[in-house]
This record gives sequence, C-alpha cells and structure tokens, in this order.
Amino acid sequence: MNEQGKLDVRRAVGTDGLLTVVKDIGLRDYFSGQVPLVSGELGEDFTYYFVTSEQVPSSVGVGVLVNPDNSILAAGGFIIQLMPGTSEDTISKIEKRLSTITPVSKMIQSGMTPEEILTEILGEGNVNILEKMDVQFSCQCSRERIANALISLGQAEIRDIIETEGQAEAHCHFCNQTYQFSKEELEELEAETKK
Repeated sequence: MNEQGKLDVRRAVGTDGLLTVVKDIGLRDYFSGQVPLVSGELGEDFTYYFVTSEQVPSSVGVGVLVNPDNSILAAGGFIIQLMPGTSEDTISKIEKRLSTITPVSKMIQSGMTPEEILTEILGEGNVNILEKMDVQFSCQCSRERIANALISLGQAEIRDIIETEGQAEAHCHFCNQTYQFSKEELEELEAETKK
C-alpha cells in the first residue's frame, strides 16, 4: 500500500523499463510501439504511449477495487482520444472535466455503468453510443491464416522447410496457440504456390 492506503502500483511496476504495445491491425506484420515508463502508474504511462508512439492526444484513466484479501473486486477504465480537427474549446472542456472527475475506482464502486462513466467524464448530452459489445479476449489467428502466411513465403522457402525440418510449427504470441504442419501439409501448401 502507498501513503494514500491504495495499492502501490508505481512500486510494483517500477519506472525503469519500457511499455510495449503490439497490435494486429490486419497487415502482414504486427504494429509495435514502445515508450519508456514515465511514472509506473498505468493510466499515465498509457497516456504517454498514445501521445508519443501513436501521436494521438489521449487521456487514460484506470481504477481497481481490491478486496481485503488483495483479490480484485472490480476494475475498469477509459481511454479518450481526440479526433483530428477537435476545437480548442472542446479540448479545454474535456481537460477541465478530467481534472475534476471522481476517480474511476469510486465510480465503479458506486455501481456506475460504462455509459454513466462516459457521461460523467464528457458531460450530459455529449455522449452518443453507436454500438455496444461485450469485452472479451479474441485472437484473429487461425490455421488458415498461418497456412496463407506459409504460402506467402514462396515455393523455395517451403521446399527448404520440408527438406531441413520435415514439418513446420507456428506459434501465435497473442493467444499462445500452436499450429503444426506435417510434411504432407507443407507439400500441399507448396503446390498452392504454383497456382
């Protein structure tokens, strides 16, 4: 616990390290951005990442409620990012509201919904919900995507894998799924490169 009686995230995370974000944005390679930790507080470090690495003016607020046994009761947060062309007046209003809002953990503790938290942050009448979806971990990898990636290596490279390894194994670093391709399957993929 820190001096305020809250979990000492800064001491646990530290300030002598890097924040690395890796995104699958649908291209051949993943997007990866990295910044030094500036405070050890997750909201501040992610805000710094968005502004520095992705060059998007942002504000990140996070909060965690902890049970007496140090298990997590509830956690939540928000990310606000400015759209290009946002007026200085709008920016000033958002900055003012952010400086006076109730901490996220208190909003969660009081039972506020995500929509109510957004309204608290942005002000009544300034929130327009376009879509709702459940938050879940989901990886876009599949055997078919890995097979297509192998095909993209070309006939010579697949032939080299067949002759040197006799099989192939691909591991997704997002979800830890491993895909195995036998010699026969590699030969089928090699044949695909000839089409």
